[in-house]
Formats: sequence, C-alpha cells, structure tokens
Amino acid sequence: MKEYKAGIYLRLSREDIGENNSIEAQRIITTEYAKKQGFTIIEEYEDNGYSGMLDSRPALNQMIVDIITNKINMVIVKDISRLTRDKNKTGYYTEIFFPDNDVRFISVTEMIDSGDRYEIDDSIMLRGIVNQYYVADISKKIKSVKTNMKKNGDYVEKYVPYGYKKDEENKYKVLIDENVSENVKLIFAMYIQGYSQGQIAKHLTKLGIDTPKTYKGEKAAINEWRNDTIGRILKDPFYTGKMIINKYVTDYRTKKTKKTPRKEWIMIQGKHEPLVSNEDYNLVQNMLESKFSKPKETYNYLLKGLVHCGHCKSRMQYKYRTRTKIRDKVLDNPQKCWYYKCRMLYRFPSICNRGHTIMEKRLNEIVLESVKNRLSKFTIDEYTGKVIDQYKNNNASFKLLEQYKKKKDKLEINITTLYNKKLESMISAEEFKELYTGMKLEIKNIESKILDLEKICNSCEIDEKIKEIVINFKNGKEFDNETMKILINRIEVYEDMKIDITYRI
Repeated sequence: MKEYKAGIYLRLSREDIGENNSIEAQRIITTEYAKKQGFTIIEEYEDNGYSGMLDSRPALNQMIVDIITNKINMVIVKDISRLTRDKNKTGYYTEIFFPDNDVRFISVTEMIDSGDRYEIDDSIMLRGIVNQYYVADISKKIKSVKTNMKKNGDYVEKYVPYGYKKDEENKYKVLIDENVSENVKLIFAMYIQGYSQGQIAKHLTKLGIDTPKTYKGEKAAINEWRNDTIGRILKDPFYTGKMIINKYVTDYRTKKTKKTPRKEWIMIQGKHEPLVSNEDYNLVQNMLESKFSKPKETYNYLLKGLVHCGHCKSRMQYKYRTRTKIRDKVLDNPQKCWYYKCRMLYRFPSICNRGHTIMEKRLNEIVLESVKNRLSKFTIDEYTGKVIDQYKNNNASFKLLEQYKKKKDKLEINITTLYNKKLESMISAEEFKELYTGMKLEIKNIESKILDLEKICNSCEIDEKIKEIVINFKNGKEFDNETMKILINRIEVYEDMKIDITYRI
C-alpha cells in the first residue's frame, strides 16, 4: 500500500464570515479525518485573510513547492472552496496539477477523494462555478451594505483621513483628532495665503511634524512631507464634513481597488465635523484649477526620459536659467541655458544632497560622441541588405538567450534518457518522479526567461530598426529623441562629468 504524506490546507477570508469556516473548525475537520483514515500529516498550510479568488497566497505557494519537491503527495481540505473559488483554477488543480504530480486530493465535507488513480469526476467543475458565483454574490451584498451604512453616516473604511480618528466607543463614527487637526488647517491657510505645495511641505518638515504615514505608525524611509501629500489633503472634500460614498471600487476577483472619477462621487454633507469651511475649500479648488489647468509647455529635447542621477538613480529634471550677461557684458537678448539637475535635491535632500548639475549642451556632446563611436561598428551587407550581426555577438541579451536555449535542449534530452532508464528498470519510479519533476520545473522557468528575452531580441524588428538608424547615421541625419530611446536604455550622470551610458543594442 502506498505511503501517503498529507498536507492540510486551511484558508479564511472576509467573504467566509458567518459560515462554519473558521481556521480552527477547518483544522479539526481535516485532522480528524486524516487520523481516522490513518494518514500522516506532514505539514499544515494556513492562509488567514486571503481571498479564494487570489492565485498567489503565501501558504498555497509553499504547498505547491512542497508538492513539486515531493515533500507531500496528498492534499486534504474541508471543501474545495478553501483551495480556490475560481472555476478555472478548480479545474487546473484537480485535473492537471494534482494528477501530474501524483497527488491524492480529498475534500472532506464534500466526500471527494481522487483515490490512487488521481481522478475526480466532472461534477467538481460545477462546484467551482458555484464557488465563484458565491464570491461575486457576497461581494455585491457587502458593497450594498457598506453603501447603506455610509448613507446613514457610518464610516466603514479601514483608515480615516489625516486630521481625524475613529471613535473608540463607536468604530463607525469619526472624530476630529486634536493632535494633528491644526496641521490640516495650517495647510489650507498657507495655500490661501499664496504658499506653494512645495513650500508648505518644507515648512512642515522644518517644524518636525510627522507625516501622515509616520503618524499612523507605518514604516517610512524618511519623515519628510511631500508635495503630493499636501495636494491630496487640499483636494479632499472630507475636510468639509462630506462623506464620499463611491470614491473607490474593488474588483471581487482580483481584490484590486481603483479610484472612481471625481464626477461620479456621491457626497453627503454633515456626517462628521468639518475642519475647513466650504468657502475656503472652494477657494482652494479654484486656485488649484487655475494653476494646474493651464496646459504645460512641452519640451522635446534630445535626451528626454533618459537622464538619471548616478547617486540616487532618480530621473533628473530638465531646467533652464536665464542668462542676462556673459563675462560682465550685458546681453541685449537674454538667453535660456538648459541643464539637468537631480530632482531629489528639492524633494528629499536626505536621500540625495549632491546637487550636481550638467549643462544640456555638454551632456549632448558626450552622449553623441559615444553613440557615433558605437554606430560606426555596424555595417550593412550590400547583397542581403541585412545588418551584420556582430552586435548580436556582443549583446548580453542575445548571449543569454542562446545559453538558455542550449540549456533547455540539454534538459529535454536528459528527460528522454531518464525515461528510457525507467523503462529499463535502471532507476525506480520514485527516483524517476523526483528527477523528472525537478527537470520539468527547471524547463518551465527557462521557457519563461526565453520568452522574455525573445521579446527583447526580436531579430527582425531589431535588424530593421538598426538598419534604418545606421543608414541615417551614414547619411549624416541628425539624431532625435526617438532614435536615442531605441539605442539607449538610460544615462547616469555623476559628479566630475562622469557619464555612464547603458545601451539597448
């Protein structure tokens, strides 16, 4: 009789509230069943707080690894909905993954047992469809309940906006947080007085006031206020005492939340005490609109989107200063001098305080010289019209792609050899299974890497792009930003004019 090494899988999420699905209840049902049947439990896998619609869960991921490495060969659950509520995943696990890995699957309360043949009848797919419908139905009911509660003035969200706190005696009621509410009033007052978001952020940081994230007790790399934090506070109508009903919408399948357009928000007044008057709030909105609704002047420059600070790796800002004189000689027409400067110097000086700059003209000269030297090595075959593929031989992506392809071919040959050894009884079935599983997993990982690299190394596409660029280069055509982005991945600028260029091809 085959020796089974069982793993019990337990899962609980919000949609399971009200059912006999507590982790402890699942544990009792599955462990007692295993004991009665004489199965040895090797491992327990528990995902508490994870939806059955999610593909990736910590304990589920570990169980899959343990199955592949042959640590367990039996999975016991209270019911199939614990494993997954996705009908497609139900079929994948029960019809493909478990049989391919010789795993016996048991759902205790549904009396499903794949047995020694690892087969399950088709009714299991119907259960998968029902489980998925259940999640969708529960999601709609929860949304409806939350909406009604909000209309009645109950605050049902997990977090409250900065400046407020939840009532300790009534978790659905919001109160003003006297510890930080004055900071919100200060932000609105300073903006009305004409201070910019950046100036307000610097002022709060200088005063040593904790950011909203730090105040909540969350980990933050640095405790410095940001422009966008100020902006979010200034735009939030919650501070006028309005409750927003449909600000966010959650996809029940992916559990991802996205913000709804502002024009679709439903706001109810008077559900909590305001920190800002409607007059001041509307004034701020008008000021924001007048400032940011104006179309920004767009600049199309040679190295747009490519230049980064070599120290903190952030994108460098493209800026200019107006030159009114040269060597004490006043210019009749002031000139704009364009340069690059690290943006972190303004936002987070504690991250990058080097503050180095480089003039655009000088950087363009350095980069163009490097590009011309690189392109001079490319030639086009006069008969075939193809780019001589010496660049492929020197390109790391092409080299790596060839290495992975050879490795995959070798593994596939090894699998055939391994299978022949099993047929000739040179190795046992258990040894074959262990080696075969490891090789198949490695091949799957390699195939994923090959796919990614092939997207990068699509030879036809690259040939045509390089051919066009080389021809234009030989004919003396000037480079533009689009061409630069085909050739270059990023440019990193350091002090003392040190420039690192990472090429795509």
